[in-house]
Amino acid sequence: MSKKYSIIYGGLFYLVLINAIWIYWHGLQGIFIFDDITNLQGLANIDEGFNGIVKFLFEGRASRIGRPISLFTFALQADSWPYYPWDFKYINLMIHLLNGCLIFWFILILTRIVALPEKRCLLLALLTSSIWLLHPLQVSTVLYVVQRMTQLSTLFTLIGLIVYLYGRQLLPTKLGLFWISLSVILCGILATLSKENGILLVLYIIVLEMTLLKNIPKPRWFSIWTGIFLYFPLVLLCLYFATNIGSLLQAYEIREFTIVERLLTQPIILIDYIAKILLFKTDNFGLFHDDFPIYHNLLEPITTLLAIIFLSITLVTAILLRYKWNILAFGILFFLAGHVLESSFIGLMLYFEHRNYLPMLGIIFSTVYIFIKLFDYLISSFLQKIAFSVGLLLLLLFPLLTWSQTDLWGKPLKQTVLWAQQHPNSPIAQSHAIVFFQNIKQYEIAAKYAKHMIKKFPQFNAPYLYLIELACSSKQINMPNITTVIQNAKTSKYDPATLNLLISIIEKRKKGYCSIDSMMMNKLFNALINNPNNILYQAHFYARYALFHLSEKNYKLAIKTGKQALLLENSIYLRLEIISWLIVDKQFNEAMIFLEQTKKQLDPIKFNLHHKQLDFFKTQIQKMQKLYKI
Repeated sequence: MSKKYSIIYGGLFYLVLINAIWIYWHGLQGIFIFDDITNLQGLANIDEGFNGIVKFLFEGRASRIGRPISLFTFALQADSWPYYPWDFKYINLMIHLLNGCLIFWFILILTRIVALPEKRCLLLALLTSSIWLLHPLQVSTVLYVVQRMTQLSTLFTLIGLIVYLYGRQLLPTKLGLFWISLSVILCGILATLSKENGILLVLYIIVLEMTLLKNIPKPRWFSIWTGIFLYFPLVLLCLYFATNIGSLLQAYEIREFTIVERLLTQPIILIDYIAKILLFKTDNFGLFHDDFPIYHNLLEPITTLLAIIFLSITLVTAILLRYKWNILAFGILFFLAGHVLESSFIGLMLYFEHRNYLPMLGIIFSTVYIFIKLFDYLISSFLQKIAFSVGLLLLLLFPLLTWSQTDLWGKPLKQTVLWAQQHPNSPIAQSHAIVFFQNIKQYEIAAKYAKHMIKKFPQFNAPYLYLIELACSSKQINMPNITTVIQNAKTSKYDPATLNLLISIIEKRKKGYCSIDSMMMNKLFNALINNPNNILYQAHFYARYALFHLSEKNYKLAIKTGKQALLLENSIYLRLEIISWLIVDKQFNEAMIFLEQTKKQLDPIKFNLHHKQLDFFKTQIQKMQKLYKI
């Protein structure tokens, strides 16, 4: 009988996977957006061969550790960059399906360990994994290419949890010890190298031990093992935060909110996430939520205090009742554990749907269990039929909403316009609209969005630069008053789009498309460099200023400005550029000195990555010096 049920539920889950493919398929037609370009543009250099792949992995821009495993999967698709986003989104979908299979397996093992009836285990595994796979909140993670990092971190975390459960059942044998240790060490490292919140694997295991595994027998030495393998990594994480608190707090200098405002706002956001997970909110799914209201104190509005009280009571209740209502406690604690990093004090953007990719599993699992349990208490067959019908309608609602979202992702024009309409107070949504219409050469429409941004967000300089870039691209667009732009640049808030726009404007001036004279460009750069709001990224502004001087063929100023950038932030790529500028300017002795200084500053890994270029420059300096003497 057990085998029969396994075949039935396995077949049903197979149909769910097919359905997921069908729902997501038309969404694969979308484009690269937002951080895709920033994180993946290095793929263009991978034609250098193996050395290019290694550079892309270990010099990735995604984070401090580079997320090499995630970047490696992107590197394998370098041939598809930048013209075939479909290929990248397809791989994301396959990873999503694989994660769904792992969730089915994880819930099945977990429910068997807590000794639920086999039919109930299969039902819980099927419903939980199906809702997780088809939930509309997952769309922005699957179809937003760069969030493969979140998917891969989840993949290795789920493998780690499954291996842990397998080993946990074999304790106190040596084989059990081997598997639980392997799950934390190997899977934890792989998950963290995919994305930093992979470290939360240990916290998920702690939640399991506090709730569903609490009454499962364990050896005497198990507390020592947990101290070393589970709690010690968390202590190291806390020490890292404590010793790097200054750099962590620096992130708030470019945000519209303080750390206190972030901590006051996150409880509201967590409740908003829960409302979306439970479909209490069936709208406003998407990528851009930088317009989410910032809460400044506890009492204005009172919902801030109420949200904190609600989450605090929920947390305490889950801990106190983890013996009696262990599945409900597990679901709550699993969800909150998944948000410990990205929804706490770290100065990230306030709101992203992909932060729920794995944490929502806890809410879905416990909610499905409660519904099934309540169904058991319905004595009347008539009430059971009503409950079954209502439950079936709710289950159908998930794929319908998801289909509407994937359909939108597969139609970039419709998506761009709709997101800009839904989020008029989102600078990122409006910027996305400008870039999109500029790319399809609809310059006048792009200019309308730029002008809207200037009125709506006068504190930013990027809208003015967008308008300059559009004026350089089309004679139909009037150039904004450059004096006004310069004046605004002196006090404007930092906007990362500004740095990319400066490069674009420099390139267009170089080709003769822009009418801005050199004096105005110099004033603009000086205003941006001396703007106190840009202090954290001053090195990047100096680097762009150096590119401007280079476009003017003023090599001495380009070299001087480039060195000013290096004093603020070292960059091997800028160093290589400066060496080439010194050679062109016939400063051969200076070029050789600078080359040797660069070699000494490189660690062994970076030296091996760039030694061919350095050797090439050394040879070129010697040859050019001899030719110049002749």
